[in-house]
Parts: sequence; C-alpha cells; structure tokens
Amino acid sequence: MIDKMIVQKTLNAIWIDKNMVREYGDLPLNDLSSLTSNLVYNIFGGEILKKHHKNGWHFYNRIDGERIDFTEPETNNAFENLYIEDLPSSSEETYEYFEQEDYSTFYMEFIQAFEERCRI
Repeated sequence: MIDKMIVQKTLNAIWIDKNMVREYGDLPLNDLSSLTSNLVYNIFGGEILKKHHKNGWHFYNRIDGERIDFTEPETNNAFENLYIEDLPSSSEETYEYFEQEDYSTFYMEFIQAFEERCRI
C-alpha cells in the first residue's frame, strides 16, 4: 500500500532542496516525470505508463489499478485530462531521459527522506 500524501510531501521536499521546484525546474517535464515514475516503480511496484504531452512523453504509474501521477500538476489541464492514453512503458524507456548517477542520488535521497517522514 502506498501513502500518496507522504510520498508527495517527500518528493516535494527533495525537489525544493535540489532546486527542482516544478514551476521553475531546471529539468524538462519528461525528465522529472520519468525520474519520478521510475523511482515509484522501483520502490512500490506496479506499472509505468506514459501519455503524449506537448513537450514529449509524460510518465506516471499505476499501482493496484489506480493511476498515480506525482508530477501531474505540471500536465494538469482540462484538455489533456480528457485524453488519458495509459500507454505501457518500462523502466528501460525512462532511462533515456536522465543520467543513472542522477537517479541513484535521487533514489537514495528519497529513501532517507521517506524513512524520516514515516517515523514522524
């Protein structure tokens, strides 16, 4: 079971700390969504899905039949939400959008921050 609120707060804290705030982020949207969807997949399981976005692919997850998108506010507009594609993707495909070293750092920071939040 995934506690979406704790995961979102943990991700937000890391993004802010790394100066990756979504409105002003230095990573293109598909880089952040691919990084995040891969992290969620590797920790919580489920599937990685994708949909077309004006700037390329947008990646997100489905866990226990529920669509989960922690970078959704960046793509949250009425037109795009009417057309959800749920195209299958994979961890391997998301690797095209970020460096492995960046992912490893992000993964370790997430685990540490998530464990701290779960203790509170």
